Amino acid sequence: MRNFMAALVAAFVAILPVSATEVTLYNLNGEEITVSSGEAERLRRDGWYYFDEIYTVVYSEDGRSVNALTNRLDEWKNAGWYENMSDVRTTLYSEDGRSITVWNAEVKAYLAVGWYRTPEEVHTTLYSEDGREISVWNAEVEAYLAVGWYRNPEEVQTVLYNENGEEKAVWNAEVEAYLAAGWLRSRPGIDPSRPMLALTFDDGPGPYTDRILDCLAQNNAKATFFVVGNRLGRYGAQLKREAELGMEIGNHSWSHASLTNLGDSALASQINDTNTKALETAGVCPTVMRPPYGSHNAAVRSAAGMPVILWSIDTLDWKTRNADATYKAVIDKAKDGDIILMHDIHESTAAAVERIVPELVRRGFQLVTVSELGQYRAGGLTAGKAYSSVR
Repeated sequence: MRNFMAALVAAFVAILPVSATEVTLYNLNGEEITVSSGEAERLRRDGWYYFDEIYTVVYSEDGRSVNALTNRLDEWKNAGWYENMSDVRTTLYSEDGRSITVWNAEVKAYLAVGWYRTPEEVHTTLYSEDGREISVWNAEVEAYLAVGWYRNPEEVQTVLYNENGEEKAVWNAEVEAYLAAGWLRSRPGIDPSRPMLALTFDDGPGPYTDRILDCLAQNNAKATFFVVGNRLGRYGAQLKREAELGMEIGNHSWSHASLTNLGDSALASQINDTNTKALETAGVCPTVMRPPYGSHNAAVRSAAGMPVILWSIDTLDWKTRNADATYKAVIDKAKDGDIILMHDIHESTAAAVERIVPELVRRGFQLVTVSELGQYRAGGLTAGKAYSSVR
């Protein structure tokens, strides 16, 4: 009986799971060994480790992961693996406010189907007539516009003048209070009963812009300058001077691109980046927009978010580069309500302007900005509408 019991105990012990008393250890060469828990403590003193002590999970940009020896992490990193999953994942955003986190290798595919890298790309800032602003997802813009919000602060601001001719843009809700304090809706000296026209200059600022500004200032004349965004860094001083002299600043795109050939995102960038750069450089945001080459369609007019200005007289100064030809193109044709196209990046144009401006003044023309022309001849210009003249 005693022998039978001993045999039974031995058999029971034999079927116990070995893993309950064994552990697996690893060394820095990646080798592993399974030993009893008691033996493990001795081996750990001799350079063996538990798994988590010497292995680190690393990740690739396409979503793979492997266990890497910690002492060889630099080799894995040099081969394009990352220790943190966040380094190989990117959060993207949709126009209706959704967000998704994807592996870096998938980013281009998501961008191609309408996702964006930053929420700013799918947000639009809107403005109210009392000076409030709100940032909304692009998909919500139309709903906000329908209840009285606007894309540009200029749409809900009015330029007023004091008796010295100084300008101030105020929120529409504040206009009556300013008028009561003595401010005026029109620049002193403008007579609506007399002929007026708008001189406009494209593609600047440039090295000859100051000559044109000197001439305008000497003759108490105003003009509208349609600026190219990527030139504002180099010619920021000229932009500031245009604003200080009361000239109107217009948007002529970021890189003089043909806007009708662009997708929605690129089109918005051409316009918005120029507005932003003008604000950063001179504290002034363009109030009107002229598409390069005069090329526009419904998408361009909508994206502009401001009046689209064309021209009734094209001097072709960019083509002739001849001061006499530019002078003749203006003086022979100028009439009330005209919008005249020139370019302030040509020396020949600056030379022509120095003759054109005093001669127009002598003939009784008032030289005003495009928006002033719109105000006096049409009661104001409408965002998204194209104008070749205002009579």
